[in-house]
Amino acid sequence: MALLLAVLVYLNVYTDRPATQIVSFPLQFADLPDSLSVAGPIPAAVQAELRGTGKQLIRLRLTEPPLKLSLAGIGVGHYARAMTPADLPLPTTYDVQVERIVSPRTVELEIDRRMHRRLPVAARVEGVPSSGVFWGGAVALDPQTVVVSGPARAVARLDSVRLATVTIAAKRDTVNINVGADDLPDWCTITPEQVAVSVPLEPAATRRVTLPIAAPKGGEAFTVSPSHVTLTISAPRAAMAGAALGDMHVYWTGPLPLADLVGHRVALKRVGDLPDGARVRMDPDSVVLQRKR
Repeated sequence: MALLLAVLVYLNVYTDRPATQIVSFPLQFADLPDSLSVAGPIPAAVQAELRGTGKQLIRLRLTEPPLKLSLAGIGVGHYARAMTPADLPLPTTYDVQVERIVSPRTVELEIDRRMHRRLPVAARVEGVPSSGVFWGGAVALDPQTVVVSGPARAVARLDSVRLATVTIAAKRDTVNINVGADDLPDWCTITPEQVAVSVPLEPAATRRVTLPIAAPKGGEAFTVSPSHVTLTISAPRAAMAGAALGDMHVYWTGPLPLADLVGHRVALKRVGDLPDGARVRMDPDSVVLQRKR
């Protein structure tokens, strides 16, 4: 306890000594008309070298009082304002001196007209659901459009609003989540701020069908090895239940002249209707072309 008290007394005395530190003041803008918008990057804060007691400087570094810059009366175009010690929001109760403005010494920014556009939203889904669960690629969005507000030049370049990524990795049930926009241009906002995204997940069903590999037109003088292919078809259980897979067939295909392809692998092509959203894997996915004996 005595050692702790001694340390506290030492720190109290030490921080009463004069010191010099660089302190950051977050930059904030005020009084900008609703018809205008800041455009492009701006400095996050103004840094200044201050002289005062250690206690005073530590309090300023911890609280970081914002530097509010009025934009009243300005119009579209380039705006520049030199920073002076008088602009810094220093408490009047502090005996702190400004040694110098470190950076930026001049705040520069672009002012543009504010534009409002209604644009469609684009969902992004990543990941693979749990085994036995199927996602057919459908996504429900509410609302499907949002109003984008911001600098006219930035908003005019947009054709849609990309939403934050929704993950379905290892999920077993339909994913319902509210997400906001991802990577909007500087100073742009959307209304509403979030969109309800629903990614339907359904129990999966898998069927395997083994089919002979047919020859295309003009390829009757050739055969392939192997002669059969296995199709593994995955789809939502409800869609698979009523699926008719009997009209499916597979044939080999290759560029002319076919005789030049003997001994080489040729591609397979599948023909036939599948359930909506179904995924198909062929095994093998290519075969070796041979001449009939």
